[in-house]
Amino acid sequence: MADAIRLALIDDDAAVCDSLQLYFARHNVSVTCFHAADQYLKAVSARELFDCIVTDVRMPGISGLDLVRRVTGRGSSCPIILITGHGDVDMAVSAVKSGAFDFIEKPFDERRLLASVRDAVAKSRSRAVDSAELAGMQARVELLSARQRQVMELAASGLSNKEIGARLNISPKTVENHRAWVMERIGARNVAELVRIAMQVRLQA
Repeated sequence: MADAIRLALIDDDAAVCDSLQLYFARHNVSVTCFHAADQYLKAVSARELFDCIVTDVRMPGISGLDLVRRVTGRGSSCPIILITGHGDVDMAVSAVKSGAFDFIEKPFDERRLLASVRDAVAKSRSRAVDSAELAGMQARVELLSARQRQVMELAASGLSNKEIGARLNISPKTVENHRAWVMERIGARNVAELVRIAMQVRLQA
């Protein structure tokens, strides 16, 4: 079974909260209800307690759009899905441009909402794994000597050992030794992987 999803549901309509909480509970989604956006913000503070947020657009106090801006402004990666009435679609589109994952018009299909929540969480978790892998790559590259990093960059640009040796004024054999050490250290099984890793680390530098 996939890991349970922790969902924050923000809606000032208690009936909507109760109905969705019961529905989601049957589908491995643990729901915590909040009846106002500021109530949610006070509860989470700077911590990441949830995998996804589902919020109504139009609420007293802080609107769904304002909530999107505040959450993304904090640098949070928690995806946000908006529940919106027909008249709020323009507002919902603006929220998506500000960083919301999706918006669903009322009256909504619970299955459609559940599918969106699962999709949002899956993509968020995948990004987290990718970020961890990239951080690991960068750490391994930083352990290389300056000369080894030079060899890595030149090999990734497509130069042969002989060409790299001429560029760095070292023998092809020395280049070969550096190159083998680099590939072992960073976990590249072939030149294609060496190129991919070099590009990813260069883009994040």
